[in-house]
Amino acid sequence: METGSKQLWLLTCLYLLMGCYVVSALDFQYHNHSALTQYMQEISKTYRNMTNLYSIGESLLKRKLWVLEISTAPMDKLGVPNVKLIANIHGNEAAGREILLQLIQFFVTNYCCNDTVRWLLNNTRIHILPSLNPDGFEISTEGKCELGLGRENARHVDLNRSFPDYFQNNTQPRQRETEAVIDWLTRTTFVLSASLHGGVLVANYPYENVMENTWDVVHRLLSTSDFGKNNITSPWKRLFPDMADPYLPSISPDDDVFRHLATTYARTHPTMHLGLPCHDMDKRFEDGITNGAAWYPITGGMQDYNYIYHGCMEITLEISCCKYPFAQELPKLWEENKEALLNYISQVHQGVRGYVFDNSTQKPIPGASLKIEGRDSFFRTTPRGEFWRILLPGSYQLQVNAPGYEPQEIEFTVASPKQGKRLIPTWLNVSMPAVIKRMVVSHEVLVATNPPVTVMDDASTLHHVASQETANNARLNFIDGSLMMIAGCMPFSLVYLFNIKY
Repeated sequence: METGSKQLWLLTCLYLLMGCYVVSALDFQYHNHSALTQYMQEISKTYRNMTNLYSIGESLLKRKLWVLEISTAPMDKLGVPNVKLIANIHGNEAAGREILLQLIQFFVTNYCCNDTVRWLLNNTRIHILPSLNPDGFEISTEGKCELGLGRENARHVDLNRSFPDYFQNNTQPRQRETEAVIDWLTRTTFVLSASLHGGVLVANYPYENVMENTWDVVHRLLSTSDFGKNNITSPWKRLFPDMADPYLPSISPDDDVFRHLATTYARTHPTMHLGLPCHDMDKRFEDGITNGAAWYPITGGMQDYNYIYHGCMEITLEISCCKYPFAQELPKLWEENKEALLNYISQVHQGVRGYVFDNSTQKPIPGASLKIEGRDSFFRTTPRGEFWRILLPGSYQLQVNAPGYEPQEIEFTVASPKQGKRLIPTWLNVSMPAVIKRMVVSHEVLVATNPPVTVMDDASTLHHVASQETANNARLNFIDGSLMMIAGCMPFSLVYLFNIKY
């Protein structure tokens, strides 16, 4: 550690240690919205050098949706990824709410004495939203393990069914809490996310929906009198036992990464990886993970929205068999999930990240479209030209496109993590040359063209300069001919588009 960095670290630790005596320990009890607000404001004031408290909006009943950002990374440092953790989207699933408050307490009080915490906060911006549904929580009942009041928001809408859906037309009305998350994702580029739920033990990953009517048709067919389950000739009899639901996985382009993320959490958790059902009638989950649609498809889910519309990899963590366990269970739940949460957050540092810029001006290119070859999922650069993508060890090709620039393809390798070492991402500087427009002049035509990707030895020898009169006549003929061609094709084009759409 350099002398300057060491001095900064010592000063930070001294400041934080002073803070430990100002902020009292967080009790293992459920905090209503007022208590939650007071605690987060107190933490923000005491640890102002490493926290930033903000609200992404309000619930229907005007309760603030508080987020605490925790990081010691300098604001001007490029390539620091954003991670978010959300709990309590279902108000009656309350354990995650308190687990995230305990995580906040753990982060701010262990920066000096825990190497993992220090490394995470120095290299990550962690945003924690303990309750997305504070209205539902306020009417929920402690000790209620099954369905009950508070799951939905104040308008009786399930927030985890109210997001835009790629697979099906979601007719569920958009909620104020939903809009707050959508705006949040639009403002901030998140790389990794998790939503904490309760009622079972499993790590659930995308996709969690299927194309419209696919399984409705199958279920109807297999449930008729001719094909019913009791019929010995029924197709049900040909299905494997685990397929009798009859849900199949809905596979995303980054299925390997999502399975890795879910498995990372489940294996770090002391019991989740066993896949044991919480109740006799519950499904058993192999290795403690499941594809969302293979469990049961839903429309309007938050994790699919994160991934498809914003390129953020989110999974759903079901962390307790009881939806709203008694407060005396909270210490045990915290210990079971603490290391799993830390390990999960660290996965944001595996893969590739970098900076896309103009090769002439050296300025960043915001909004550039990026894609890993062979994966039909896109992501974009930030206003500062940054990008991130979680990938497993292997060789890849990055494709980069931006309006006004030549497309770029870069081959790179993600190295395997070394035993006992921190994850280190591959860094790429992507220099984008601007498209150069040239005037091509001939006897027939005078048009502006883009140069081919292959540069010719002496392009000037391929064309000769025509007289101004010839060039102007050629240009007019070209324009007249183009207009006639467009006019002739228009009816066919409109009919074609009409048939495709309707």
